[in-house]
Amino acid sequence: MLAQWIEARQDLEGRKEQLAGEDMSNLKLMEADFSNANLVGADLSSTYLIRANLENANLSEADLSNAVFAEANLRGADFNEAEMEGAWLNGADLSGVLNLTCDQVLDANFDRETQFPEYIRVAWSEDGKSTVTRAG
Repeated sequence: MLAQWIEARQDLEGRKEQLAGEDMSNLKLMEADFSNANLVGADLSSTYLIRANLENANLSEADLSNAVFAEANLRGADFNEAEMEGAWLNGADLSGVLNLTCDQVLDANFDRETQFPEYIRVAWSEDGKSTVTRAG
């Protein structure tokens, strides 16, 4: 099974500029390199992207529902109209991302280690609950 996961990851990494609309749901793509990838409208639902590099990836209109981005590098990625319900962003780096909304953040799961762009503010209460607001 591991060999199949690696083969699928390598195939997709080799085509990362041409993945718009691709069905990548339910795949195991841990530590994949999708930096600068064109993932517009791609289906990444329930995909494991733990510690993956998606720096500057275009995730516009992508289905990211229930995807696991734990400790992933998402710096500079574009989240315009991306579906984020149930996505796991624990420990992910979202600094400098584009078009991320408070509603998208509230639909996702995140923790205190998740790094947000400057225009998203997350405040934590003593009981561990968070409040998400847009800066400015």
